[in-house]
Amino acid sequence: MENQNLNAMLVSCSGASNTGCYADKVARILAESGRANMICLPKIAINDTKFIDEVKNTSKKVVVIDGCPINCAEKIMKDHGIENFIHLNTTDFGIIKGKTPITDENISKIIKHIETITI
Repeated sequence: MENQNLNAMLVSCSGASNTGCYADKVARILAESGRANMICLPKIAINDTKFIDEVKNTSKKVVVIDGCPINCAEKIMKDHGIENFIHLNTTDFGIIKGKTPITDENISKIIKHIETITI
């Protein structure tokens, strides 16, 4: 499974906490490996209508990775009319905001979950 391209576009929280760092790292690892594409959350937040239409009309699965229960990325997507996505939160994987150190093991756990829902 490690080398398969995912049928996914990823949008992530990039917040200041460890949980946001997890979300960002997971998305960047998958994007940098060429296995998935990252969506620019600020382009949605500033209401780039052309970009929003592209995201709404993609044939790929859109995965929103939030870092904490505030769910900023999910709220931004919904506020701009993007509803067709899979949402997950790094805290769903036992990561505790402000406490759980960043580890490759936890990053891999989240990536493996994304693989199972997008291949």
